[in-house]
Amino acid sequence: MKASIEWLKEYSDIDVDSVTLGDILTMTGSKVETVDQLGNDIKNVIVGKILEIKKHPDADKLVVTKVDVGNEKLQIVTGANNIKVGDIVPIAKDGSELPGGVKIKTGKLRGIDSCGMMCSIGELNLTLADYPEQIEHGIMILDKKLEKDLGKDITEVLNLKEDIIDFEITSNRPDCLSIEGLGRETAVSLNKPFKNPRKNIDELQVEDKEELEGLKVDIVAPDLCYRYIARMVKNVKIAPSPEWMARRLKACGIRSINNIVDITNYVMLEMGQPMHAFDINSIEGKHITVRRAKNGEKITTLDEQERELDENNLVIADDKKAVAIAGVMGGFNSEIEEDTKTVVFESAVFNGGSVRKTAKKVGLRTESSSRFEKGLSAENALRAANRAVELVELLGAGEAVDGKIDVYPTKQKINKIKLDVSKINSLLGTNLSKQEMIDILQKLDIKVENDIAIVPYFRMDLEFVADIAEEIGRFYGYDKLDSTLVKADTTLGIRNKEQTIQKKVKEVLVNSGFSEIYTYGFVSEKDLELSNIKEEIKKYAITIQNPLSDEYKLMRPTTVPSMMQTLAINANKKNQNVKLFDLSRSYKNVKQEVQKGEVPLQEEMLTVGMYGENVDFYTLKGIIENVLEAIHVNHYEIEKETQNTSYHPGRCANIKVGKDIIATLRRSSSRSFRQLYDFQKSLFSGNEYHKACKICKSK
Repeated sequence: MKASIEWLKEYSDIDVDSVTLGDILTMTGSKVETVDQLGNDIKNVIVGKILEIKKHPDADKLVVTKVDVGNEKLQIVTGANNIKVGDIVPIAKDGSELPGGVKIKTGKLRGIDSCGMMCSIGELNLTLADYPEQIEHGIMILDKKLEKDLGKDITEVLNLKEDIIDFEITSNRPDCLSIEGLGRETAVSLNKPFKNPRKNIDELQVEDKEELEGLKVDIVAPDLCYRYIARMVKNVKIAPSPEWMARRLKACGIRSINNIVDITNYVMLEMGQPMHAFDINSIEGKHITVRRAKNGEKITTLDEQERELDENNLVIADDKKAVAIAGVMGGFNSEIEEDTKTVVFESAVFNGGSVRKTAKKVGLRTESSSRFEKGLSAENALRAANRAVELVELLGAGEAVDGKIDVYPTKQKINKIKLDVSKINSLLGTNLSKQEMIDILQKLDIKVENDIAIVPYFRMDLEFVADIAEEIGRFYGYDKLDSTLVKADTTLGIRNKEQTIQKKVKEVLVNSGFSEIYTYGFVSEKDLELSNIKEEIKKYAITIQNPLSDEYKLMRPTTVPSMMQTLAINANKKNQNVKLFDLSRSYKNVKQEVQKGEVPLQEEMLTVGMYGENVDFYTLKGIIENVLEAIHVNHYEIEKETQNTSYHPGRCANIKVGKDIIATLRRSSSRSFRQLYDFQKSLFSGNEYHKACKICKSK
């Protein structure tokens, strides 16, 4: 967010230079990115009047001019062809400096002395957007009214000197995405009173109406649109904005378009409330409806790009079509034209998450969406609408229509927080009195009544006592806070029962020559087929909506494919003897329909895979018995498994504790290996853990 010092001075008495102000604001929590001092790179450029133009005696394309610069007359040679006698132009005298480090000195051009240079808009670092009446390649011709300012510094005459501070605004401070919010921060940081130049707007009473010149408004998605205000102006005169407004918009990085559009942008910058202006003739049936878009609905936005929407996007629509993407950009079909006579100003507040998702979907992030997505106050919307109408009348751009349409289905909650003095002092490490805290809070428009801090409507980020403590700490001064050691009770960290079992299992396997591997929780359908996983297990697989690729399309219902794939990679690399284990999770969708907020069944599994010389069923059986002994599972039975077709027939066994199968030993049915045995065992997570407790002697 860029803010000019000149604009901020409307809200506070600033008696320090811009660099010092930037340092002060940074110390109070408003991080300053840069401080730009515009116009400082233009030196000794003054206003001059051309008195005489003669042809150069030795050059066809050059002319010799005589220029009056107030206290003297200069001879300047130029090749410009857009000048005439009587023109007022900017003159760079001998010793002048221009943007980019260019220095001007007296010299000779084809044998004729030239005591300076006439400047173009580009040489003064200006553009056609700043001065549309100028030409890009040629001398800048100034207004005839400036003849009285001959010899004066061009930066003062054209108001080119301006200090602009660029702030990095955090997502929790949408109020600071406005000059008003930054002005309040500036006033409190400088310990100055906050001046509210919009007090008349705050006190203005505007009558509510169901219709405005036949216009109606309905909100059919109150969960996404909290408030919608419409005000109207008639007899509109579309024209360029005054120089002061265009200059302020430019300082904040916005190009001037016309008076009506500029007013909406100006109010957005000033008060932080994005607005939109509709030509009422573009609204079919004079009926505005705030609704969800239809799947596949298309709209051409103001940038003349067609965009497709779905039911998760919010639109402003008339009886036949969408006329704006809510919170993002207006439609090209409702654009303000030169012949527009009646304008509807929209001041609304939308759900921040909805605007963010919509902006991302349509690939269009705007000044408006960047504010809405952070969450704006619904109480600020009326002030902004009234300010827009006030500016229309101030600029003579139209006449206000009495009344407003104000649909406000979702009232904003005002937060109230207990002022816990001891808690705040404990958090800050200070010894402030209650009155000292109240004095700081009142400067921020936070009222305190009966030890309750009443948060103003524009500070929606203040919800807890820690937030109040932060505000007090910011303006008390972080540099005044004493450095202290962290005070907290210390506790001895120990492993829980599950972690203890995992540690013992790993120790046994590592001591037996195994290496631990880490595998992805994603698999493909092909991986399940190659591992001969039976259909009843496959049905538990969870399909990912946005997979990285087809290889990672499913969440694995079993860890066997991951181990098989790792063993196959080792075999392909000619590793002769491999012993691996993987302690990770499988994911099963055990319900046919998963409700919102539910998660799949996650089982922590130990998978052991091995192949090589001197490896057979009994080698694996011995290792597994060592694992069970280490975790004190001593009462178990080994039974032959013949029903599971995924396993090698006749070479598979289950280890059972009571009726529960806790492990399976099998020879792989894959043809990739002659001898491949793996062990898959649950580590008793959840209910299975408790089933095994009766035979587990471990604490």
